[in-house]
Amino acid sequence: MKSTALIAVIAATVAASGAFAQEATYDYPQPIASTMTRAQVQTELATARADGSSKVWSTTYNPLAMARSTLSREAVKAQRQAGLASAVLGEDSGSFALSQPSSGRTAPAVVAGRAR
Repeated sequence: MKSTALIAVIAATVAASGAFAQEATYDYPQPIASTMTRAQVQTELATARADGSSKVWSTTYNPLAMARSTLSREAVKAQRQAGLASAVLGEDSGSFALSQPSSGRTAPAVVAGRAR
């Protein structure tokens, strides 16, 4: 009995010894040797911009430049006021709107699935 317990302890020790983590290593970035000179790169970029083959849209894309309002400031304020007059102000869950008096319609009371 003692020998099986001893074997079990040894087996558990051997199995647990492999669970140690290795030390973390970091591979530092290696320098990149360029095959082109700075002047060649600038010339290539200027050529690509001139013929439209550069795919750099983020420097020229401006969606707000296209947005133009045709309304005056007073007209926008009037629209806002009209919208606020008809807005439901209260909590967002819908219970506020349901707690408000309806327009003359009443729903039948339902208790346990049966109409009263």
